[in-house]
Parts: sequence; structure tokens; C-alpha cells
Amino acid sequence: MLASLCLNFASMRILPYFVLLFALPCSRASGQISAASAADPIARYRAAEKTLAAHIREYDFLHDDSPEAIAALKAMWAASADAVIEQLATNPKTSAADLDKTLCQLEPEAYRCNIKGPVAPEDVVTASDAIQLGVGIFAVSQFNGEVGTVFIVGPREGKTTLLWSISTAVPQPLDRHGLIGAWRVERAGGACRDKGTKFKPGQCGPLYASLGLLPADAQGRPRFYIDGGYAQMLGATVGHQATVWRWNGDAAELLWEDWYDFMIDQARGSEFKDGMLTFEEKEDFRTFFGCGSCEARQMQRRLRVTPAGIEDLGKVSLRPELDLIDELFWRLAHGLSTADIASPQVAMLIKPQIADAKRESRKIARNWLSVGMLGDVAHQRAGDVDQVCFTADDIGRIYFTIQENQGKPEFLSHAEEPPGNYDDCAKPPADPAK
Repeated sequence: MLASLCLNFASMRILPYFVLLFALPCSRASGQISAASAADPIARYRAAEKTLAAHIREYDFLHDDSPEAIAALKAMWAASADAVIEQLATNPKTSAADLDKTLCQLEPEAYRCNIKGPVAPEDVVTASDAIQLGVGIFAVSQFNGEVGTVFIVGPREGKTTLLWSISTAVPQPLDRHGLIGAWRVERAGGACRDKGTKFKPGQCGPLYASLGLLPADAQGRPRFYIDGGYAQMLGATVGHQATVWRWNGDAAELLWEDWYDFMIDQARGSEFKDGMLTFEEKEDFRTFFGCGSCEARQMQRRLRVTPAGIEDLGKVSLRPELDLIDELFWRLAHGLSTADIASPQVAMLIKPQIADAKRESRKIARNWLSVGMLGDVAHQRAGDVDQVCFTADDIGRIYFTIQENQGKPEFLSHAEEPPGNYDDCAKPPADPAK
């Protein structure tokens, strides 16, 4: 399995990593490595990574489903765990930050681990994430490119060892979407994603992840969350799976899971603050759409974390002004009343454009409606009045005024089209009512 082993050990490439511990010494004069070097986690990791790379097509991340590829990926994760175990055995006072540095050294370009000060984006090391669950117990996310795993190490019977790995986790009762199996190394290959496969969306990897520590439960059991992203070749909008776990001393137990879409450069991500765990999600509007590298409809999933458990509070919109405009377009297109959300002036201005968009949409699909891709948007609030500059491909640019209506905060009181204005939305006009 190690690319640099003696030629007479070439057949070992298909064997599990632990066989390397028993490899016979080789001559350094011939450029080969010794059994001691083979036992080193860094050497094992890099050799397994090289083997795996031979089973991945150029510019891809999915392995070829061969026994060699699966064994190599298992060997990489085993070496990662052993590197952590070795570090903890050497220094019982090891911190999560120390483990990040240790795992960084596994990568061939480990020189980046020592870069200080401002660095180029391609030099930023984000190959691992470690959190401490208890005395000598750490949860670790390790990934190579976009192929990763999560595991827990800690003491057992007086010895630091691998306690749990998500790549071999038993089925979880609360895994209603079957997402946890996506972390298995055999599902990091192309076969899992092939057309006609038995697996459903979200059940095939590979994934990479960040971790977050949560307060312990009422019985003192550690809890944490995993925010995992699905690897993909192209596109700025990616699938994520979010899971919350409890460490019971023997294994991690799933407390909550779901999956969602995420724009890789969106302003917000996952966060735990003031007893609330939040995940920012990208969703779609009904009458217009966002580009792959746009935030589009931003939603926030909220979980209340209490000593008793995890309470799912559902989602709230972070763009209510765009939701209101979307609702207006939808109602106008379907002949529904808009009296409670828009003034007659707004409805009269927008209705002809919605009719045009509806005719064009029906050329594509009978029951489809779209005013095009969401373009430039600007939003500002002054007191109880919102000013929104809205742009979509097939409807142009419109300035909306949103204000309270008999105690109801969402009411489109005015709309206007700026003549000949093709510049980006900078600042909506002043409230015409003032």
C-alpha cells in the first residue's frame, strides 16, 4: 500500500494499513523506507494518500471503488487517528489547537502549517478541526481536499485509543434521511452517485466538516455538532448535512439531523450562541431564482439546546422583504387578492409585468412562473419604513416601500420604476410619502 515500499511488497497495497506495522526493513540506499518509518502516522498517511490519488481521476474527488482505493482511504483515516493518539500519549496536556497542528503535518504541503501573518487563500490550512469533549477526549474532523471523516479519541482501560468513527458508526434511530452512511469510505466513490443507484440524495459522500462544542446535558454527557459539506466538482451552492451528537462514554448518539443547501461564500454559517444553535440555509423563492454564487433566499434553522435535549424551533427567513415581494408576484400571477399585502398602486404597476412573465414562462412549462434571476438588491430601514431596490432579469428594477399597515409590519405601500437606471442598486429613493 505504501508507494515507497520495496518492490517485493507491492502486493501489500490492497491490504489494510496495519499490515505496514509488520513490514520488513528495506534499504535506505535504494530510496526505500524502514519498518519504523512505515509505522509513523505521517509516513503512512502520505503513502496511503498517494495510493488513493492513483485511483482518482484528474480534477475529481470520487475514488474508483476499487479495493485498493477503499483500503487506502481507510488507512488515511487510521493514520489520522493514530497521529492524534500519539500526540495525546506524548503530551497529556495537549489542546485542540495542538491537535490541529499535528493533523496539519500529515499533509504533503505541511509547510503551510507554519505560515504566519496574512496568507493567500490557497495557503490557508483548513484540513482539520478538533474540539475537546472531556478530560483527554477529543472529537476531530479531518479532511483531504473535500474528502473527510470525523472521529473521537480518548482513554479506555488506561490507554488512549480510537473510541468512535463516523465512517463506521452503527445506524442511528434518529437518522430519518439515512445521512450518516454517506461518511462510509465505500460511499466516497463514483458508484454510489451513479444513475440508478439504490442510494437517495444525501446518502452518498464524500464529505468534509467543521465541529462545534455544545453544553453538556443534564447528566453531564458531552454534546457537539457536525456541519458537513458534500464534495462536488462545480458550483458555489453545495449540499450540507447538519447533525447534533451526544457522547455517552462508549459511542456518539445522534440527537438531531437534517440537510440543506449552502452558498460557499454566504455571510453567515453555523453558530452556537446564547443557548441557540443556528444553521444558515439557502432556499428558493417561488417566482424568481438566485444564481449559484448568490445567497438568494436565506433561511435560519434554529435549535434550542437545553439540559433536557434539543428543541427544533424550525426556520425563519432572513430576507422577509424579498419574501413579501415574492408573495406579491405569486398572488398576481394566480389571480389572488393582494389587498392585505400591497396598495392598489403597487398592484397596478406590477400586474402587467407579471402577466408578461407568465406568458413567457408558459412557453417553457405550463404551470411554471418566473420573472427571471434575482439581480441587484439593496435594502435599508428607517424607523418603521423599509426601502427596497429589487431587480430581476424579466421584470427590471423596481423600488418598493414597505411599511406598517394597521399594526401589520409587511405591507408594500408604494412602487416605482426608475427611468433609464441601469446602474447597480446603491440606495433606494426616499419614502415618497414623506
